[in-house]
Amino acid sequence: MNALRARWPLRLLSVALLLSSASAQNVSAQSSKTHPATAAPQAATTPTISPQLSAVFQKNRAAALRIEDCPSKAEDPTCADPNGIGSGVLISSGGEVLTAYHVVYGSTRLEAVTLDKKRYPLTVVGFDDQHDLALLKINIAGAPFVPISSQPPRVGQAALAIGNAGGQFLKAKSGKLLALDAEAGLASFPPGTLKLDAPLAPGDSGGPVLNAQGQLIGITSYIRYQPADSASSGSKSEASQATASLDDLQLTSYAVPVTEGSALLAQLRGGLKREAPVVGLGADGLPEDGLPIQFFHDLGLGNTIGFAFTSVVRGGPADLAGLRPLGHVTYDANNVPNHATGDVITAVEGKPVTSFLDFLSAIRAHQVGEKVTLTVVRDGGATPLKIPVTLAPRSILLAGNN
Repeated sequence: MNALRARWPLRLLSVALLLSSASAQNVSAQSSKTHPATAAPQAATTPTISPQLSAVFQKNRAAALRIEDCPSKAEDPTCADPNGIGSGVLISSGGEVLTAYHVVYGSTRLEAVTLDKKRYPLTVVGFDDQHDLALLKINIAGAPFVPISSQPPRVGQAALAIGNAGGQFLKAKSGKLLALDAEAGLASFPPGTLKLDAPLAPGDSGGPVLNAQGQLIGITSYIRYQPADSASSGSKSEASQATASLDDLQLTSYAVPVTEGSALLAQLRGGLKREAPVVGLGADGLPEDGLPIQFFHDLGLGNTIGFAFTSVVRGGPADLAGLRPLGHVTYDANNVPNHATGDVITAVEGKPVTSFLDFLSAIRAHQVGEKVTLTVVRDGGATPLKIPVTLAPRSILLAGNN
């Protein structure tokens, strides 16, 4: 099964396997599993929308927004070539906007395009990285807005999503709710999401999901996909899936639930800015679901399976703690690696980790500023080291890569 964050970066689209690394960019390591935009799934054909939902769309479309991550004013004053495109929705006449946090993460200049094609600057009021939700502010007098439902949705009810996938502008897609409190199975995706069968795509991230009464029930976060003619994603190569049209894939979409009066919404309105914790490690080129014990044996890295990594972010917790990535690899006469040095993380706070996925989940169970102890096998040594690190906010990945 695969997953996509549903944002649409124009220069490069990260197509990540679920349990692969759309996560890594967002948390504590980066993955090599990305594909250029030309190889990314293309937007599917929009199915027919029922008359009831069509009326909901016409009534609420003006409250939806196209959100653009713009270069600096000096570089691109009109935002003619945005770094990325997502969606959002006005939720009050005072100009409050909800979107997915990954739509705005790392941006320095955000602009919204309204239905009448006018542009407005956006400011960030609050966000929760773990729940992939952000509250923004736009200055529009008497802004049209979508009311937030005061009641949780029900499985089976109709849903309408509005977004900007594949170069479209504020288009509607419909479906029904398949499950509540759904889990992605990966710590960097939000927990407790709404699962629906609307055919969403990159660019729809942050857009509204409405019920048949025209009330907001969720914010689009990510999608899962697999070939429609297969029972599992393993029947086709990753490359063939990446080049497929979304029409050829079995899609499931996920949205962060939103309810009026919720504690999280109140916190965002109060200016909450909660980032996910990171250690600052990179694992480019290594499988995120773990390496076989033979890998560690062959390279002289010890007799315990763990999380091996290939880089550290400058100035991050791992760097400051002196963690050492894999290095000094030597090869035999057949060009097969036969020795390496570096650290292998085998536990976080005493809890064993055998892969990047394990490590990610263990770190995400803590908060920024907490100190955690990593158990590390260094250069295949017999005695593991106990190395404390203080978790940093995810924004250090941006600074560390510049």
